[in-house]
Amino acid sequence: MYSDNLIPKNMSKEKSDILKTIIKSPSLGYTDVFQKRQSWRDIANEFNGTFKIKHNSGCELEWHDVTIPYKRWDIKISSSDTRPLKFTVSLLALQHFYLTISWEDFIERILKKFSKPEIEIGYKEFDKRYLIKSNRSNLTKTILSESIQITMLKHNIYSLSYQTNKNSNESELICTIQRKAGDKNSTVELIKMFMAILDNINRLKIIK
Repeated sequence: MYSDNLIPKNMSKEKSDILKTIIKSPSLGYTDVFQKRQSWRDIANEFNGTFKIKHNSGCELEWHDVTIPYKRWDIKISSSDTRPLKFTVSLLALQHFYLTISWEDFIERILKKFSKPEIEIGYKEFDKRYLIKSNRSNLTKTILSESIQITMLKHNIYSLSYQTNKNSNESELICTIQRKAGDKNSTVELIKMFMAILDNINRLKIIK
C-alpha cells in the first residue's frame, strides 16, 4: 500500500518526510479514548470477550484492547490516543492468497495508469473509493459481498488486507478504520462485517 517509490527522488528530505506521513496515516492528531471505556466494556460483554486498558510508562497515553472469540478464531480490536481503530485476526492458511484494499488517493490514480489493471467489483461507488489488489480476482469478488462493501463505505474504512506467509502457512486479516472509534452501534456493525469476511474466506477454503 505504501512504498518509498511513491516519493519523487528530487524532493527535499523535509517534504519527503511530510508526504510519507500523509500517505501512511489514515488520519492525524491526538484522540482521547478515555470516554470510550464503558462502550468497549459493553461490547466485550455482548460478544463474550475481554476488555483491557493499558497505559504507557508515564500514563500520558491510553489504549484499549478487546478480544472477541468467534468460532475458532480470536478477533483482536485495538484503539489508542494516537493510533486508529484496528481489527486483526491470526489464521492458518490453506492456500496462498493475498488481498489489499485501500483508499484510492491521487497518487494511486496516477500510478495505476502505468501498472496492471486493478480489480473492480462492479459496484461503482466502491470501485471509485477503493484500490483493490489481489492474486485471485474471482475469490476477491466473492469475499466482498454487497453488504460488506456497503459497510466499508458507510464507515469509511481506511484499509483491509489479508496476507499469507508462504513459509509458515500463517496468515493475518487486518482492517484499519479511521482515527476515532464510533459509537457502540457502529462498532458492532464493524465487528459483524469482520465476522462475515472470516466466514467468506473460510467457506472458500482459504483458511483452516
